[in-house]
Amino acid sequence: MTQNELTNDNIITLLDDNDEAIDFEIIEMLEIAGKRYAFLLPLNDENTGEEDEEDEAVIFRIDPSDNGEEIFSYIEDDQEWEMVVDAYNDLLFDEDE
Repeated sequence: MTQNELTNDNIITLLDDNDEAIDFEIIEMLEIAGKRYAFLLPLNDENTGEEDEEDEAVIFRIDPSDNGEEIFSYIEDDQEWEMVVDAYNDLLFDEDE
């Protein structure tokens, strides 16, 4: 996915692989091991009608492009994914105390 536009401070619109716009709320941004990550909550109503399914956040690594823009990249490495999820969970548990 690539970043398309920021609509306000906490809402971002990304284009999926089919160039369809998806709105997300930025719920957290973290820097871990020198890389930036964004935790996003989808705002589109794709799951209407599914009573038991809760909205799940998605995580992207924020990579710089050649022209200086930010690219939201999928995290494909399992170890990197686990490191980011663990850091986010640590943050959540620290805030609860």
